[in-house]
Amino acid sequence: MEYAEQYAAPTDAYLSAAYPRRNEFKELFFLRWGRIHFRVDWGIDMNVKVILKVFHEDGTFEQYGVHTDPCDVEWNRHRRATRDIFIHPQPMHQGRVTCVKFSYVLHHQFRSIPSQYEYIFMDGHEFWNEGEVRRHVTGQWATPNPYRTHERDAGQLQRDVDHMNHQFGSLNVVPKFTKGQAWHPYHPKRYIHDLIDSMIWRQQTEPGRPCGIKVCVDCIDDGDFIRHLIHAHRCGVPVQCIVDWRKMTLTNSGNYLALKRSGIELLGDVCTTRDPMAEVATDMHNKFIVFGDEDAIVGSFNITFDRWGSNWESGMTFRSRGVCNLLDNIFQACRGGVIQRYGIDPYAPFNLLYTFNRSAMLNGRYYRPHHAILAEIHRARHSIHLCLFLIGDLRGEHGDSVIDALIQAWRRGVYVRVILNGHLAWEGDPARERSMHDELHRPLLPAVRRLQEAGLPIALVYGVHDRPVPYSPVHSKQCVIDEHIVLDGSFNWYNTSVLSHDLLVVVNNHEVARLYLEEARQILEGFRVIWISQSR
Repeated sequence: MEYAEQYAAPTDAYLSAAYPRRNEFKELFFLRWGRIHFRVDWGIDMNVKVILKVFHEDGTFEQYGVHTDPCDVEWNRHRRATRDIFIHPQPMHQGRVTCVKFSYVLHHQFRSIPSQYEYIFMDGHEFWNEGEVRRHVTGQWATPNPYRTHERDAGQLQRDVDHMNHQFGSLNVVPKFTKGQAWHPYHPKRYIHDLIDSMIWRQQTEPGRPCGIKVCVDCIDDGDFIRHLIHAHRCGVPVQCIVDWRKMTLTNSGNYLALKRSGIELLGDVCTTRDPMAEVATDMHNKFIVFGDEDAIVGSFNITFDRWGSNWESGMTFRSRGVCNLLDNIFQACRGGVIQRYGIDPYAPFNLLYTFNRSAMLNGRYYRPHHAILAEIHRARHSIHLCLFLIGDLRGEHGDSVIDALIQAWRRGVYVRVILNGHLAWEGDPARERSMHDELHRPLLPAVRRLQEAGLPIALVYGVHDRPVPYSPVHSKQCVIDEHIVLDGSFNWYNTSVLSHDLLVVVNNHEVARLYLEEARQILEGFRVIWISQSR
């Protein structure tokens, strides 16, 4: 068997001193960040991904997938360094770190090659040292690497795309809207739990059929969901979860603790970057679940309905093997495999786009979410209806921006209406307590101000009741163009999303668009709306 050590080897590791960091709930954690360096005896086209395991005194371990970046590049060799790795040395419920090990995966000619061994990153006693630690990585105490990655068949993905382009009905797409009512029978929560039950039933009655559950969602800190996943796992259903590293590390949640102790594969993706284009920290921001081989849900929502159940969010369900295959291509890439290339048509009635996808147009160039957003706005003829969690100066490849595109569309006679989460349309700390009077006298974000100055109708939406920290229920990332093209998914309209793991679904269907427009109408009629421009 071919192993990664034939092409690349780890050379040294670094661990910083502890430093304080707070999560979104203002809980304090003392973390240590680290980095691993590799020597790669190949050109820059060979990528390396690291699988990091953090072992604790209670017998649990946390697993992370870490991206690397090239340096010291020559034509036939280069070095690589992981992006910043963050380790919590002593979680509240798991005890101290006893050891941190890592394996790695090479990406070579559209396939992944695992390392033969897991190596020591840092031993437990090295975390007791409060200062910096540097060590040379050797094969001492290395153990066999059990982690394996997988790739989808690129030919099958292409056949799936071609079939869906000619048979839109095969998608069986159903829009899903939360409407702030997690107990409602049409809420995505009901769909998700029904499908988990279906996978349990399939495992017991049709053991030959795929019944696995693949969760790739930024945050899944939801008690009902975690308990149901653990029950499915105990019933023999294969369950795999990928989340953003912060959500499973910077937390004292009993839900994540139960998941770590359950034996379910849980991977925290570390895709932090120092790219100056990112307005905030990048993350694993995908939000999709695949059930078996033909059911899937994609949306704007995390699985945190017991905490954010009053949010208004949107998404779509599919009963389609083709969609499940495309999503699994993304899932396997997030696990460390090589994402497979296939061709797409930007004018097709359906496209599933991912920020790091190899979905290519006829000219060979990749077509990704920010490309589609700008292209569809430029092609708009009559109307553009936005309902967004937030908007920034999202940039294309040639310096053009989504703000410029919207203003140009408005000036050429296209009706543009912008509905925004009001609380995130202003500058300043969104977690700070303030009155509504003070809220509405903050400076607008530069992108929102430019739209306002151009005269576009902008609605800032807030909840009906005042709270110490002003609240808006809007968490959607949806757009309807010319009353038949719908853009939705996890992709926020700012540059950070271009560098994060994010999805955008593009659907060209009048009936689907009608339902999204109705959702926007209900938002405008059901909440406090502050119009900040004269046009309507």
